[in-house]
Amino acid sequence: MSTRSRHEARWTHADAKATGRLPRNAWWMLPLLAALSLVALYGGYRVYMGIATVTYEVRQCQEPLTEQSTWADVQSAACEPVSADALTMALMRGEERVEPDGVSGSVLTWEAWAVNSPEHSVDLDLTQPAETVVIGEPEAQRVRVALTSDASDTSWGGFIGGRGPTSYWVLLTPAG
Repeated sequence: MSTRSRHEARWTHADAKATGRLPRNAWWMLPLLAALSLVALYGGYRVYMGIATVTYEVRQCQEPLTEQSTWADVQSAACEPVSADALTMALMRGEERVEPDGVSGSVLTWEAWAVNSPEHSVDLDLTQPAETVVIGEPEAQRVRVALTSDASDTSWGGFIGGRGPTSYWVLLTPAG
């Protein structure tokens, strides 16, 4: 009987066999593929959820606004930027309260916020009562939602929803 393997033809010459070391296993490919997969998943999540910086600018209006107000009503209400020091604002991610990452004058900023998340809500506490509080979108030139208040008109909240812009206006109308 011959010493040849079953897959070799019987007519091959003994010196015609391939000799040398077999190729080594590329063991380092598994961790590399796992790392690349994680980077792709993370990048895909950031794109899908629209991770971006979101800003809310606080403005005080001379006339009350409602959810049905047009952008012309917002312009005629003479809403001017005011300092954000007179209020405490937080965005709600589900039941998690998220404080702003930065406050600069009238602008509150949240870094790395999931813009496309469907669970955005606003929680706003004022030092002075307000008649109305609405959230506006200056880029789309529309009023997005009117917030509801407690009995003292100092604590306001409402559902913003998802897939919004990255820039909002908080339009306050003082009581009285």
